[in-house]
Amino acid sequence: MKRRVTQITAKSNVTSYVEINISNLKQNAIKLKEIAPAGIKTMAVVKANAYGHGAALVSHALSDSVTALGVASVEEAINIRNSGVILPILVFAPPRPGNVADYKTYNLVATVGSFDELGMMSSSMSFHLEFDTGMGRLGFDPDEWPEIHSRLQSNSLKPSGVMTHFASADAPDSTKVSDQLSRFEKLLENMGDWKKGKVIHASNSGGLLFYPEAAYSLVRFGLAVYGYLPSDTHKIDDLKPVLSWKSCVSACKPLRKGETVSYDANWTAPKDGWLVVVPVGYADGIRRGLSNKIEMSVGGNKIKQVGNVTMDYTMLFSDKPFETGEEVVILGDEAMQADEWAALLDTIPYEILCGIHPKIERRPVS
Repeated sequence: MKRRVTQITAKSNVTSYVEINISNLKQNAIKLKEIAPAGIKTMAVVKANAYGHGAALVSHALSDSVTALGVASVEEAINIRNSGVILPILVFAPPRPGNVADYKTYNLVATVGSFDELGMMSSSMSFHLEFDTGMGRLGFDPDEWPEIHSRLQSNSLKPSGVMTHFASADAPDSTKVSDQLSRFEKLLENMGDWKKGKVIHASNSGGLLFYPEAAYSLVRFGLAVYGYLPSDTHKIDDLKPVLSWKSCVSACKPLRKGETVSYDANWTAPKDGWLVVVPVGYADGIRRGLSNKIEMSVGGNKIKQVGNVTMDYTMLFSDKPFETGEEVVILGDEAMQADEWAALLDTIPYEILCGIHPKIERRPVS
């Protein structure tokens, strides 16, 4: 196979970049919508820089595929809105006195889960009421509904939605989810006709797969829209990872048998070969705990990573030399995937994807 030379060269100031496959992203959204009940609204969760994929880029790409976006903070929402996205944006974080005006200025939807937060709302603001049915984090207690209803009426407030968040939707037949659903259903029953016309939502990607009865009127697409399943118990055919992380060979030099590589000298060359240096390290998002455990792809060849990952460089050991500037696939495509890195670190793919530093350019590819 002919070896490729990446756009990154020895003279470039760019050491790596992330490619976002727009076709895969859109196809994933289509697949998830096919699984959801007919007529259900869909939200793409693009918090944490769209799980490391680039929030503005992903938001634009999915503008025709989903009905709303979800973010963690007002700052994230403003950045997306300033990029030209016009979809409704729900901010999951509680509103604060210092940013309430931003909800009006940027046409954002607030998430309200306490009486203090409710007191910040005005009749001209759009917001969803969040209820803690068992996540144990944010939200009203469902038993507070009578008082909430009274304050809504007395202040002429009209929430546009009602939501909760499952603690363990990634597991089938979870008693925790069953308990949460029971509490949420009781709440909705107590709301009576008031809930008519409201957007009601509880499910993330896991909830969509395992708890179809919890689809209500909107489902939040998280990790699955980026091509990964929340756990190995999920099964969806045809989902494809969206992200690939690429760099180049910054140096390639002979390495003799018995020579050590990198800090702590914990790897020794078992034979003569070639040391391939990639100008990306843990400051960029390659976790140091992956040292001596992963492979990258150089010119279509999977090459073992050796020695401790350093702040700015990662080393590979090869049987043959490669040209300076030749493309290195760090993650995705023909290299390892985020869930494989996660398994090696006993963590979740979310953490791997979100850990790719936002300073690294995200480039759309078709």
